[in-house]
Amino acid sequence: MAKEQSVDNLIFDGMLFAINEETGPVLRLNISSLSEREAITTAIHGITAIGLGEDRNRGLFGPIPVPYNTQFRALIYVFYVETKTSLDPIALEKGQFCGLFLIFKKEMIRYIANVYSMIESLLNVYQENYLLKEEQLQNNTIEYIYHDLLLNLKLKPRTRVFRVNDGITVEFEDGSALLGNEITFLINEKEKFVYSYIPRNLKKEKKEQVMKILDYIIKSEYQNSYELKKISSKKAFHSILKKNDVTLIGQ
Repeated sequence: MAKEQSVDNLIFDGMLFAINEETGPVLRLNISSLSEREAITTAIHGITAIGLGEDRNRGLFGPIPVPYNTQFRALIYVFYVETKTSLDPIALEKGQFCGLFLIFKKEMIRYIANVYSMIESLLNVYQENYLLKEEQLQNNTIEYIYHDLLLNLKLKPRTRVFRVNDGITVEFEDGSALLGNEITFLINEKEKFVYSYIPRNLKKEKKEQVMKILDYIIKSEYQNSYELKKISSKKAFHSILKKNDVTLIGQ
């Protein structure tokens, strides 16, 4: 069994495993914090939505909502395994249709998007090596795949710094920033804080314009899960940048 990581470093919250049997989708395993009701409904909705079409195939789909729990989302990896016991003629011909559901908190969507292709590639490898026949569909095998996947997908929180000037947003790279008289904001992904520096003499309409940009970033990339702190003192914001190990250009 793969070594477990700290909860704070996990991209995923758990995994579900379901099979589309003769009577419909059946949840076989729930190793997540979802309740049985949430897990079963997620499995049924996911398998039904993806597995009942004519173009069913192996691959990664989603994210999709988790019914009855707005804090989570799910990715679905679907595949077939060889079966000799199914009463479904389609399953006997094409294989038993299965789904692995990767459960994650909605604020992780940004990280998921960055490693989406890698997740699918890893799951393809696991499926080709461990999940080809129905007798291989054991709980300990699914658990091994999940924990090994976590080891290959380490969460790396970053500190991001943006500057907004004349409606143009620029993100500084390599942990550096230029602090002038423009609106600047820092995002600390580890602490889940956003610090915004807005010069006191800035016109009201420009402040409103920039706040819309910042609100959009917080909502679209972090699902409104970060706390916003507004800083009006340039000296105080300078200290925050240094505290977050941001190198100030020209100083």
